[in-house]
Amino acid sequence: MTAISVFRGFCPAEASVIDSLTIRQSDTISAAELDSLRLAAVYDSLDNEFWGKIDTTSLPFLDSTYRALYDSLAVDLPDTHDIKRAIRRIRKEYRDSVRENTPRILNTSAIPDSMFYKRLLTWSADSKFNEIALVEQDTSFNYHFNDYPFFKKDINATYLGIVGSATQNYNYFRRDKVEDSPMFTPYIGDSYTPENLPQFNVKKPYTELAYWGTLFAIKEMEENELNLRVSQNITPALNITLAYLRYGSRGMLKNEATDNRTTSLAVNYLGKKYVMNGGVIWQKIDRKENGGIQDSYWIRDTIVDTKTIEVNLANASNKMHRLTAFVDHSYTIPMNFFNKKRDSLAVGEGTTAYVGHYGEFSMYNKTYTDEIGEADTHGRDFYFNKFYFNNTYSNDVLKTNSFNNKFFIKLQPFSPDAAVSRLNAGIGYQIMSLYQFDDSYYLTGNRNTTQHNAYLYAGVNGKIKKYIAWDAYGDYYFMGYRMFDFNLKGNLRFSVYPIEKGIHLTGRFSTSLTTPHQFVKVVNMNHHQWNENLGKTSETRVEGLLEIPKWQMEAQFSYALVSNLIYYDELSHVRQNNKTMSIMSGYLMKNFKLWAFHFDNKVLFQLSSDESVLPLPKLALNLRYYVEFPVVKEVLRMQIGVNGTFNTKYYAQSYSPDLGVFYNQKKELIGNNPYCDVFINMQWKRACIFVKYTNAFKDWPASDYFSAYHYVKPARGFKFGIFWGFR
Repeated sequence: MTAISVFRGFCPAEASVIDSLTIRQSDTISAAELDSLRLAAVYDSLDNEFWGKIDTTSLPFLDSTYRALYDSLAVDLPDTHDIKRAIRRIRKEYRDSVRENTPRILNTSAIPDSMFYKRLLTWSADSKFNEIALVEQDTSFNYHFNDYPFFKKDINATYLGIVGSATQNYNYFRRDKVEDSPMFTPYIGDSYTPENLPQFNVKKPYTELAYWGTLFAIKEMEENELNLRVSQNITPALNITLAYLRYGSRGMLKNEATDNRTTSLAVNYLGKKYVMNGGVIWQKIDRKENGGIQDSYWIRDTIVDTKTIEVNLANASNKMHRLTAFVDHSYTIPMNFFNKKRDSLAVGEGTTAYVGHYGEFSMYNKTYTDEIGEADTHGRDFYFNKFYFNNTYSNDVLKTNSFNNKFFIKLQPFSPDAAVSRLNAGIGYQIMSLYQFDDSYYLTGNRNTTQHNAYLYAGVNGKIKKYIAWDAYGDYYFMGYRMFDFNLKGNLRFSVYPIEKGIHLTGRFSTSLTTPHQFVKVVNMNHHQWNENLGKTSETRVEGLLEIPKWQMEAQFSYALVSNLIYYDELSHVRQNNKTMSIMSGYLMKNFKLWAFHFDNKVLFQLSSDESVLPLPKLALNLRYYVEFPVVKEVLRMQIGVNGTFNTKYYAQSYSPDLGVFYNQKKELIGNNPYCDVFINMQWKRACIFVKYTNAFKDWPASDYFSAYHYVKPARGFKFGIFWGFR
């Protein structure tokens, strides 16, 4: 039977159906297509008068009812089964339409009511008082042009040459720290923590897809970065967001393949009184460790293939795992007992108290292995011929488990917009379990060391309209391993609005006293052993920040005074500087525009009073110059230009794979050589697409393109990237 004859006899709109099928090469169609056309034909055979008389909510399909209606309309009678299915489809489409167009209104005291109707909200919550800091999501092609995570935070970084490897930001004041596990500090910038895990609230499902990589590189040198995120609100208040990050590369050199992955699940609930932010973060790092090249000569003075250059370690690797599960929640208690207008106040207005709890469980594991034969002079020299347990084989394991609970109360004396908005206080207790091999375990078996820390913390903040905002915070450890540690900090921000978006000046002050981590004081590894009596580190910082968004300008000055700074010397042995030293930093970001030409400039100037303890590049630049123009008006914009980085010569640090730290060296000065990418960058509606030709000016003016001591930046090659957000 042909598709045309199927409709003959019951479809008054037969002619239109026939016309719609004439474009097909065959007179047969699939069962699914046929079924869809049957229902469409039945629907089209009835006019609006018929559908107006039928009650589609109850559907009392009595033969006499719809037969009488057909008779009155003088139309042929379709099959009973078809008419029922057509009406059921109409009911479903109606329900879907109602659901699609019904506003999903958020109603909570956690954010301003002006945000209730926003289609997409993004924020992060602190781990102290469950305070929400709203973040404006940047989906522009300028933001997603930076494919390496550290370029989104700093001008440049010391890293091991490939994405996902150990990293240390140039700017001393923007360096990450993992207090519970220092071995993860070089890798935390590629992942999430409870305090920067993005939380979402969406009116419609939201999806992010992103890929950056060297699609055209040979397999042995390819680089792949992947970012996937799916966010869905179950109710207007409850959201679940699943994200996956992957940074990795096979590397330019031998034995440096890196696979750095993070999977996260973020859950939040923004109720009228109850607010919760929680999540699970799992990070896994598999990295081959080569210790860098044996001699810089092979990069500076030859043109050999980098894959043929000999490296220090031929068979070494690190496997690292981190699992963090946390919940941060609070409950609102209105306290407007004596306010005559209390019935008209919304939740969170007027005098209010908040009681809350923060709980976190984290596991950190690091396993370093290597095989260095007795004839491998370069491998043995790399570790300064130190072999304490085994002369050829290493298997060093470090583990940390941390369970941290905080209970807090927040008091809002007047209103969320008052000069004193919040008075906060809390108490916390942390249990830490640490494992590192010790000689005594040969007799007793493996054992963990347990530490306990109890502390008090408090905070206060306020604002005066939109012109002044201030806050202060402090914590003090009164019991346990970190007893007498403290941290005090405060911020004061002034804003004026003579121009659009205003001018903002922020002052910051902080002072702290910190006990070194156990894995810093005591090390028992095959290549490193010590038990140092390290004192507490004292640091005081003063910072000023000027922001003028309309002029695309940001300037920052930072100064730190540090006593007992901990560092690793030229033998990668831990040391403590007993003298007080100072660090000064000046940062300027200013973007200029001249017609279609754009000049984006970032400049960092730093001084360390003792370069032998803390080496820093005195000057670092990140410059992006390009021409921008519309290709299709309001649809596609394009940038064509050059992005270059530069730093003055300094003793860039080396890296110790078994310790997982950067350490000082005095053998080679590195720098004074620009590294440039030529690029095409496009914004196609919500999609950001770029193509880069990396290290385009290689060998000009020299071949000195090191990312750290004996580690090499990527060579020439094409890199492609795309970011697309769907909502």
